[in-house]
Amino acid sequence: MEHPLSVSDVTQAVKQTLEMQFPPMWVAGELTSFSQPSSGHRYFTLSDPHSQLRCVMWRSRPITGFRPTAGMAVLAQGQLTVYERRGEYQFNVSQLFPAGVGQQLIAYEKLKKKLSEEGLFDEDRKRSLPEYPRAIGVVTSKTGAAFRDIWDVLKRRFPAVRIVLRPAQVQGLDAPEDIAQGIADLNDFGKVDVLIVGRGGGSAEDLAAFNDETVVRAIADSEIPVISAVGHEIDISLSDIAADVRAPTPSAAAEIAVRDVLEVREQVGRLTLRTREAMQRLLEKNKNLIETYESSYGMRRLSDLIFQNAQHVDELHRKLYALIRRLFESRLADYHRMTGKLGSLSPLSVLARGFGLVQREDGSVVSDAGILTPREHLHIRFAKGEATCRVEKIKR
Repeated sequence: MEHPLSVSDVTQAVKQTLEMQFPPMWVAGELTSFSQPSSGHRYFTLSDPHSQLRCVMWRSRPITGFRPTAGMAVLAQGQLTVYERRGEYQFNVSQLFPAGVGQQLIAYEKLKKKLSEEGLFDEDRKRSLPEYPRAIGVVTSKTGAAFRDIWDVLKRRFPAVRIVLRPAQVQGLDAPEDIAQGIADLNDFGKVDVLIVGRGGGSAEDLAAFNDETVVRAIADSEIPVISAVGHEIDISLSDIAADVRAPTPSAAAEIAVRDVLEVREQVGRLTLRTREAMQRLLEKNKNLIETYESSYGMRRLSDLIFQNAQHVDELHRKLYALIRRLFESRLADYHRMTGKLGSLSPLSVLARGFGLVQREDGSVVSDAGILTPREHLHIRFAKGEATCRVEKIKR
């Protein structure tokens, strides 16, 4: 007779086999006999017309967005296991959702897994953003606050940057196709260095377009680096994962896209100072080196030779000083040239030459008279002051 197994041995073997054969899974059913004692753990049963499944959900696992009640159709994710004390199998639940929300989450996870396996989320395919972009493309609603926030931040941080808006629906049935087409249109346009794709905050339903496969693939296929700016700091959309850079809000995306012009000027100043200090150290080093040679024992023995070549040494010293001075002046000229270019790029410099910035009442810039309508009010900004005028006649 073989050595008999203990009850614990049998239970452990069943538990290990069950957990190995059944990885974490989703189970749909109706909540029955739901209870939550003072320990905070939740005990309930999932049922269908033919079977029941005992479930436990530890208090460390939160339930958000709804209050479970008996009779409610739910979707649970968890692991089949064995409760050893009673020798009963049960379902350890890690996530619990109402049936409708749960189905959406399953679809999200399924699509995420599919796109991940295709490599759309791989970090090594993501590109760094250009340090000094000349033009920023934006795909978002033209009437939403997101574009206004992006415009304000970009113009505050780097006024010379060009902004190209491709208006798109950001929610509704047609939104995914419109957003994807907007990304493709700006790639075809080819005159922007970075894309910002997103919208302001909203509910999960409002943000659904940015979890759509069409949009995610358009972002991954973009030849232009993409910043995802879906305004939801808690949930991460599939567009966020596919984009080269994720920003929590449209304003943050604009902050990431361009450097602050004041920081650039400060950097130029620091580089100029470091160049000046390096030249000074080089002068001191050569001066000390010459003095060391002059005071050395070998040089004293060769004093006659030094005196004979003193004129040559002085000439070399003057050439060295002149070379260092020319190098310093070259660096200083580079600094003034860079500073001048920055100044010429400022919109205020353009206004000072007699030009005006014409905007419609919604703040959009007018570059084509063809978009105006008679009797429409416009705002004109000059180098000094602003004026409001009304369109009387249009020449196209």
